[in-house]
Amino acid sequence: MKRFLVRLTAAVLAAALLLPLAGCTQGSGVNSFTWFVEELPTNLDPQVASAVSDVIACTNLCGGLVRLDAEGDPQNDLCESWSVSSDGLVYTFRLKEGLTYKATRGEATSYAITAEDFVYAFQRIFSPETRSPYAVEFSAIEGGSAALAGLADPSDIGVEAADSLTVVFTLTEPDDNFVHKLALPGAMPCDEEFFLSTGGSYGLTSDTTLSSGSFYLYNWTSGGLFLRRDVSGGLIDSLRLVQNTGSAQSAQDLILNERCTAALDDTSTPTSLRSVRYSDTTWCMLFNSQHPALSNTLLRQALVSAARQATSLTVDTSIYQPASGLVPEGLSVGSVDYRQTAGDPAPDLGNAYVLYRGARQTVTSSDLMGITILVPESAGLTQAVESINSVWQRELSLFFSIEEVPDETFDARMADGEYTIAIAPVTCTDGSVYTLLRSFGPDGLCRYDDVGYETLLTQSTTAANSTVRCQLLAQCERQLLAEGLVLPLFAQQKRLLLADGVEGLVFDPYGPVLDLTWTVKN
Repeated sequence: MKRFLVRLTAAVLAAALLLPLAGCTQGSGVNSFTWFVEELPTNLDPQVASAVSDVIACTNLCGGLVRLDAEGDPQNDLCESWSVSSDGLVYTFRLKEGLTYKATRGEATSYAITAEDFVYAFQRIFSPETRSPYAVEFSAIEGGSAALAGLADPSDIGVEAADSLTVVFTLTEPDDNFVHKLALPGAMPCDEEFFLSTGGSYGLTSDTTLSSGSFYLYNWTSGGLFLRRDVSGGLIDSLRLVQNTGSAQSAQDLILNERCTAALDDTSTPTSLRSVRYSDTTWCMLFNSQHPALSNTLLRQALVSAARQATSLTVDTSIYQPASGLVPEGLSVGSVDYRQTAGDPAPDLGNAYVLYRGARQTVTSSDLMGITILVPESAGLTQAVESINSVWQRELSLFFSIEEVPDETFDARMADGEYTIAIAPVTCTDGSVYTLLRSFGPDGLCRYDDVGYETLLTQSTTAANSTVRCQLLAQCERQLLAEGLVLPLFAQQKRLLLADGVEGLVFDPYGPVLDLTWTVKN
């Protein structure tokens, strides 16, 4: 899918970033950039990489046919040209000559990068044994869905090498974002001979990893993953992915003390640093549909309808702004802007009291006992919840206890489904509207188990084009809201702080992509 990318320059900082990192520190003797990640990279196999740090590593280690620029447009990477048939079903890419893989510490290898490597990469994507997260993105490739379902051999998919430097893709239907998707890690080359030689450990160790991108793997230890490249002119030549040590310093202090060049910050503390606001998180009121009372749709709808009357909620407006829907703004489905296309998903549920009286036909007073509102201590939303509680008391004669708990306790209880009503963050972790909505399944948020909802989600993965896929996902979002399972409240405002001197850094706020191909540090 086409995602919103930005190139950060010393003069312009105009986009968002979704990466769980605290910042970057200078290395010793090299023009380095260090990012603190929540978890160290564990898998550098691009066809299966999905964890944030794994995707970041693969983005810089591996080259694709194309690479997205600052505007999110595909540019030549390992290919020198490409063409598309008039019907939009055949894509032909011509590789650059003389490309080879690099081993650890930049050592030359005898493995040439050829068209066959891209063919094999896609055969792996559509092999059921691989369980590649990228298969859904390339569902338009001829024979892909059948191979994934075990109904055809992956070698029969519509990806072939016309010669050693020419890759041809054949689609069953046009995909207006196909070339953009070829910048995803899953579309990066895989040498079959080297893959088989690793005996099942491909991308899991330094010795079983090859580089086809701008950086090569220099070292991979329990202390972090270290990438390097041979460049000049101020370009970053060392990328270090290390674990956040939990420094008590604020993001601003890390930068001002020169321990860090850029950092994410979710506070509203005044700063002289360059900053850009973004939102990847919608704070919502969630209802556990497995609870005896809250399994009643009318009761949930009554609570949501009444809660909407609490129009003046006291919050820190520098952090929280009214949500425009469950899915954050800025996400795309293919080339289609999701929020713009889906519109306002809030349904008209009707009169809260009428809904409540209907629910009380089957919901008893004892069923309502024990309902509480779970809130994380750090959110700063307790006063807003009290306002909603007051509306429920006024309109429905209901009043629930508020449980404000430490964040760790909150996270554990949400993961175990041990809540009735919760004020919780719904965060887009990978840029996919589908993934966000999928998190509301039977074992996820709200414990929602509905065949119709699951069918819509499944249909969206095989939709004919981005517009149809977007419409199906919008139906899913509206269904969640119409069923009273979730009430979007606030879009949390965050910011990226950046020191002077860094230019050419490309981020995808929802990828996640951290691409240092063109990055310099002065």
